[in-house]
Amino acid sequence: MKNVLIIDNDLGFVFWLGDVLVRAGYQPWPARSSSEATSLAERRPLRRLDLLIVKASLPGVSGLIAQFRRTYQHIKVMAVGPQNGTLPGVNAWHPLPGPSDDSATQEWVRAIKDMAGRQHRAA
Repeated sequence: MKNVLIIDNDLGFVFWLGDVLVRAGYQPWPARSSSEATSLAERRPLRRLDLLIVKASLPGVSGLIAQFRRTYQHIKVMAVGPQNGTLPGVNAWHPLPGPSDDSATQEWVRAIKDMAGRQHRAA
């Protein structure tokens, strides 16, 4: 099972996406902030973390991505939100979800499966 760390301060989104991931066969790990994500990784060391989904506008996100890339060399990173410039270490961007209907769910599953199948290439 692939481990996915979701970092976003919108708990509704985090739990919605976590449910989408579980139904698609992934293990989600939710966090509301950079510090909570770091603490989670330290308290519950994950031998393998396959995908990091992070809200691009969170404080300290660049440093967080760099930290997780050092610890998990093969991790893929998906930034969520409008693409305002570049964010080092991001493999792909995904817009914030609209209303959570079946098409939004299917779109997220496709995007995540696409990320899981990609070779590691940091921006």
